[in-house]
Amino acid sequence: MKKSSLFLSLLALSLPPLMAAQYNITLTSAERFTDCTVIYTSSSSTKFRGKDKSGKQVTKEVPTRNIIMMREVIDDTPEEKPETTPQQPETATPAQPADADAAKADAQKPEAEPQAKQKAEPDPIADGNIAQREGEDKAKDATLRLREKLALVETKMAKITKPSRSLTSQASALKRNINRQLENLDKRALTVAKLQDEFNKAGAADFVFTKVTADQRDQYMRDGAAAHAAMKNDMKERKGRRKVGGLDKFEIMRERYQGIPEYKESYEWYIKTLHALEKKWTNMLAKEDAKRKRLIPDRKKAADKLDERQYQELAAQLKEDGDDINTVWFVPQSRNRKMLSIAVNKVKDAIRRNEGRELDKEVGTVPSLINQYWENMDQVRMDMINGNLEGAEERLKENHAYSVLLRLKTYLLPNDYRQPIVDQYKEMQQEIQKRLREHRRLKGALERETMALDRSISQANAQIDNVLNAVQAEIDTDAGENTMEVEQPKEKKPAEAPATKSETQGKK
Repeated sequence: MKKSSLFLSLLALSLPPLMAAQYNITLTSAERFTDCTVIYTSSSSTKFRGKDKSGKQVTKEVPTRNIIMMREVIDDTPEEKPETTPQQPETATPAQPADADAAKADAQKPEAEPQAKQKAEPDPIADGNIAQREGEDKAKDATLRLREKLALVETKMAKITKPSRSLTSQASALKRNINRQLENLDKRALTVAKLQDEFNKAGAADFVFTKVTADQRDQYMRDGAAAHAAMKNDMKERKGRRKVGGLDKFEIMRERYQGIPEYKESYEWYIKTLHALEKKWTNMLAKEDAKRKRLIPDRKKAADKLDERQYQELAAQLKEDGDDINTVWFVPQSRNRKMLSIAVNKVKDAIRRNEGRELDKEVGTVPSLINQYWENMDQVRMDMINGNLEGAEERLKENHAYSVLLRLKTYLLPNDYRQPIVDQYKEMQQEIQKRLREHRRLKGALERETMALDRSISQANAQIDNVLNAVQAEIDTDAGENTMEVEQPKEKKPAEAPATKSETQGKK
């Protein structure tokens, strides 16, 4: 991760040299490309144009991490080396010693620059990490190389004893033409640098989870654990009223929190409590039945009426609270046979329906799924921060926990816990797609501008190279003082010699 960050920061500082320089690139697949021009690069991908092993010009886009070596091709300008040696004899023109010393000093200047380049040759670029260059304090942009090359034309011209008129004209036209192009090239280089900066920023930016905050991630687990603890505390009590309260709390667990691991223990406590209440209420009912059998018919009838009235009063009270006496658990009065009979039947029915029943295989799995979901989301966020948008999009699609959470039944994960998870996933998905669209737009613009700049620089380089070749050709034929002997017959002065001879004979 540190290497990727260093790569981006150094890339922003050294962008123009990347555009102007050429590299030999080696990939992890052992493919090697020479004379490569980098079109654009980011922490996730790099696009370049160069020659493959067969010498064919190709354009490649590869993951930046697949670049194991990237060495800049340094122009050693070998033609500079022999120039200083032949210039030394020419400095011996006795007529102008001062000019000779100046020429000797000028001849030595271009020799020093290639030596400096040799010392400043960068280390190989390994693992996509651009090494800093020693001894280079100023940034070289694309046009600086053209200026240096144009200055080289003048330096070489100065070394010709008597340059031809056509070469002088050609060099002057080149200087005017290149100087006109340099202003436009400077602007284009700045445009490319700005686009590269925007390209990097568009790919690498922070992302904040707004639908579910960090302290809300385990809200479902905390609420479920609290419901389990409250239910368990009630069921541990001896009093029937507290135990019945525990049964009501279990119904909350059954409806909302079957997804937590504690639900299995809650279920065991529920069955255990049902058996305890069944035994207690059955004994109470048996005692009340024995008493009713000893009552005279009128007293028994009055007791039955009292049971009904008390039962209806309890039903009305529960209804005011929003409950139905036919569905909720209630504590029967010890002398109310109707309540006892209904309670016993209800608890026996509950035991019959629940005891020995297998729980869903997904019971207790929700916390693990939620943790897996957030682990993936955090990794996706780091991909976004590091600019790896394609990787972030792919990783988000591979969030298998999310797809499982989506199809869980509400008693395993209620919608009030599920919906924020869904909303957060969709928000991140939309943000990645938005950044990818902007990334692709900037990528296309950067590629177009870079290629346009590259073409312009290549054309300018070709123009300079043509003149340099012409200059070198005259340097190669220039023999210093001997040049005068070769060129003297071209002045057509032999016609004057016969005339001078005839005048001498006439005088005689």
